[in-house]
Formats: sequence, structure tokens, C-alpha cells
Amino acid sequence: MSDQIMRPIFPLVSIGAVAALAITVWFLERELAFVWIGVSLLLPVAWGALEVFRRKPSDEVRRAIFFGGLLLAFPLLFTIGDSLGFYDADDKSIASNAFGILMGSVLIFMGNYLPKRLPPLDPTEYDLGKVQMLHRFAGWAFVIAGIGYMAAWLVLPATPANVVASGFVLLATALVVGRRALTRFK
Repeated sequence: MSDQIMRPIFPLVSIGAVAALAITVWFLERELAFVWIGVSLLLPVAWGALEVFRRKPSDEVRRAIFFGGLLLAFPLLFTIGDSLGFYDADDKSIASNAFGILMGSVLIFMGNYLPKRLPPLDPTEYDLGKVQMLHRFAGWAFVIAGIGYMAAWLVLPATPANVVASGFVLLATALVVGRRALTRFK
């Protein structure tokens, strides 16, 4: 019973935090009001649409909304810090490096989660071992891409870090798509 009550609280807290941060940024930087209003409405609209179209509450949707809120809150916090003068306005490297490291950790989390989650497939139509092998390959590819992404943002200046980090993600994606194209599941 308590598990049913607690599950929706995390996305609700995430949505509330993002909305509060977006409203704070809106008060501090009025020139981008529509951007901040859009950011504050993005998660509740997405969650509502997903819950309505799925016809039953989904832990995966709630988890995605929660982590999406964390990803949106992070740049909002840095924008508030910049507006309040917590760090030099000319030095955006702290915010961009921290966000790059956070995105690398998201890739690692996704890569770790991917092999544990198989879609419901008919065993008469698919070789489930091959599907699992592709998921494991994709998991490893994205974990390694996430580590490379984080390392790029830790050691390189912003412009080359963005190029190198994007290259890791592009390479991992190309490897997974290529492996999928070459794998027959029957």
C-alpha cells in the first residue's frame, strides 16, 4: 500500500522543483520568459500525456519524469547561480563541465539499465538470446561512451569537449545500429 502511494511522489517533487526553479529564473531573467514558462510546463504536460495514453500508471514513465526533472533542474540551478553572481559571468566552464559530467553519468546509467530491460517478444518469432546479446552490447557501448563523455568534460576545454563527447555518443550509436543491422533475430 505504501509503495503505491510513494511512487508518484518522486515525479511530483521533480516537477515541483523544476517549476519552482524555472519561476525563479524567470524572475531573475525576464527577457527569456517564454523559455522558462515552457521549461516549467514540459514535465507535467509530458507526464500527463504519457499517463493518459498508457491507460495505467507506469513506473517507467514516472522514473523517466523524475530523472528528466533532475536533468532540467541542473542547468536551472546554474542559471540562478550565474544571475545571483555566485561565479564569474564570463566563466561558463563550471556549468558546462558539470552538465557534461552529468550527461555522461546519464549515459552510464542508461547503458547499465538497458540489458536488464527486454521488450516483450514472441519466442517463436525471435531468438531471445540474440536479442539479449544485442542489449548487452548496447549496454556496454553506452557505458563506455558515458565514461568517455565524462572524461572529455573533465579534461578538455568546452569546445573540444563537446566535439569529443558527441563523438563518443555517435560512435556508440553507430556501433549499436550497425550491430542491429547485421543481427538476424530468427
